[in-house]
Amino acid sequence: MEPKKMAIIATKGTLDWAYPPLILSSTAAALGYEVQVFCTFYGLSLLRKDLSGIRISPLANPAMPMPVPMPVLVQALPGMEAMATMMMKNKMKAKGVA
Repeated sequence: MEPKKMAIIATKGTLDWAYPPLILSSTAAALGYEVQVFCTFYGLSLLRKDLSGIRISPLANPAMPMPVPMPVLVQALPGMEAMATMMMKNKMKAKGVA
């Protein structure tokens, strides 16, 4: 019998969009699926060994939950991308995600 197959497309290389294709593909592989992940141009940054440069932009993701709601003007200030990235990494570390 031919194994079940799954194709996943990684379209974005930001921190908040990096985990879904990786988690889905590893889970499917553990369940016996033959998995292929296709990375678009923006998703290619997920293939690097050093992922510390992957960031998240709160301005580009209006649905991102923040501990304290911030106006759009504040999110556009210089340094907010680094702060949002730090907050997201700390949250994932606290929750035990990779």
